[in-house]
Amino acid sequence: MSKRSSRMCFLLLLCGWCFVPVLQAADLAWASKAVVKLFVTQQSWDVGQPWSKARSRQGTCSGFVIEQGILTNAHCVTDATYIEVEVPGLMDRLEARAVAINHQIDLALLQPLQAEGLAGIDPVGFGELPALREKVVTVGYPRGGRQISYTEGVVSRIDVMQYTHSNIPAPLVQTDASINPGNSGGPVFSDRTGACLGVATQKASNGEGLGYFIPTPIIRQFLRDLADGRVDGIPALGAFFQTLENPAARAQLGLEPGHSGIRVRDIVKGGSADGVLQVDDVLLELDGHRILNDGRVVFQRTGRIWLGYHVARHQVGERVRVKISRAGREQELEIVLRPYRLTLIPRLPRYGRQMPYYVRGGLLFVAVEQRYLWNWGRNWRIKIPVSLERYLGTIYGYDDLEELVIISEVFDASVNKGYSGDIENIRVLRVNGMKIARLDDVAAAMESNRDPYHVIELEGDVRIVLDREQVAQQEQQIRVRYGIK
Repeated sequence: MSKRSSRMCFLLLLCGWCFVPVLQAADLAWASKAVVKLFVTQQSWDVGQPWSKARSRQGTCSGFVIEQGILTNAHCVTDATYIEVEVPGLMDRLEARAVAINHQIDLALLQPLQAEGLAGIDPVGFGELPALREKVVTVGYPRGGRQISYTEGVVSRIDVMQYTHSNIPAPLVQTDASINPGNSGGPVFSDRTGACLGVATQKASNGEGLGYFIPTPIIRQFLRDLADGRVDGIPALGAFFQTLENPAARAQLGLEPGHSGIRVRDIVKGGSADGVLQVDDVLLELDGHRILNDGRVVFQRTGRIWLGYHVARHQVGERVRVKISRAGREQELEIVLRPYRLTLIPRLPRYGRQMPYYVRGGLLFVAVEQRYLWNWGRNWRIKIPVSLERYLGTIYGYDDLEELVIISEVFDASVNKGYSGDIENIRVLRVNGMKIARLDDVAAAMESNRDPYHVIELEGDVRIVLDREQVAQQEQQIRVRYGIK
């Protein structure tokens, strides 16, 4: 109770009574029937030897029943080979399968193989965005016990932040309600209304007692996305921006006093903004929301949030209206939103899919992705070779590139003698005279070559020369020797 309300209560007591409004907490006992525990066996592909899989592992998570099935986190069922669901009140666990996964926003929808297993369970209903300092309750099955767990906290922040699972920024809600291993995928309820406000997803590694949940606008985006039977994910504007907090920078672009916006500094080839926006355009509004000079928009009346909040709520294929200033003249345009792809090395790992590769003459060619970079451990950003590090922020479409192709390993044989240790993790520029823009180009250049030698040119003026006939003669032997499939 605040000092002001305490003084008011004291004055009323002098008159013989005290009125204090009380907000009743919601009764969440029913939630114990709708919240389930997941037992998941996972087996991921080995990025070092992409023709094989790593050892399987087991883990537990939480989930909850909604109208469409069981909602949980994507990271709970990534690379899942077997899923069981423990439903309160049922004697045996139910076998389930993932029917839709969006790794970008860490959400997945499951269906039990025996649909009648969820009969009689009231699905959880969703509320709206919480208010700051609103009291919330996380429900799930964290490690350390077998019973359902309820933890309380308050909403301390709503912002566009990076999802640990995908490395992609999207709306998240921060709370001090405990979110521990095993809580992932469980619901977060309003203590006041009992409505579900989001899905628990991650905790801060560098903060004390901070957890995060996915808010309902993003959950609704995911569920609408499934209407056509496929997951397109959240879109991106396909452009990079520079803030314009400096008055001289705004004036130089012809922005009038009192106007605000951000400068378009680069455009992704084939992205949403390609062919619509231009470098040095100033983005003034998005879907009617005025863009401030720091790239944020007004949020919940008194706050601010990055403009990506409004993009993430849209579907791929939808249109957004933008107002821009181009050479000092205002224009209104429409942008058709396309899938999220901004950088040459995708921010999103290729979860659940085999890493593409091509082997020839004992050389293993791959297209670099996040999982490959993780080979350098927890601090991979400062440990990876400079030849890879320089491409981390490279925009998709740079030099007409669609993938960063490298040789990741040399399987020693007489045909590739002298190359091992000197050619790994360097960009492949050309193979037999063909420019390499994607991994498929390597196979095409090798298979179509009729010259005596295969000539592979790498960045830094490094050249590999292989005898074509020797490659053909030793190919099967190399594969058998190293178990390459």
